Amino acid sequence: MLPSDKYEKIIEFMCEYKKINRDELFKILKDQQCKYLMLLLLKKYKCIDSDMINNYFPSYSKKSLNYGFKKAREKFFVNKDFRELYFEIEDDMKKSL
Repeated sequence: MLPSDKYEKIIEFMCEYKKINRDELFKILKDQQCKYLMLLLLKKYKCIDSDMINNYFPSYSKKSLNYGFKKAREKFFVNKDFRELYFEIEDDMKKSL
């Protein structure tokens, strides 16, 4: 599977989870939990190319990307509900990939 296809799948799942259209993609970044889930999924599926991320989210700098990964990992280890939601979304993604 091409990296751009992986991005598309992850973004589709996040839009589906958030119940938004593809046109409203920037709402994912406004919701902290969705943003962190998306970043963790991107990291898991090795889609951490900052150029590709900038195509989808042009205002997301490399510095904010690294900070987001750090905060997402912290939230994953501390928050049980967040961790369960991550594994639920990951299982759904595994079924579709």
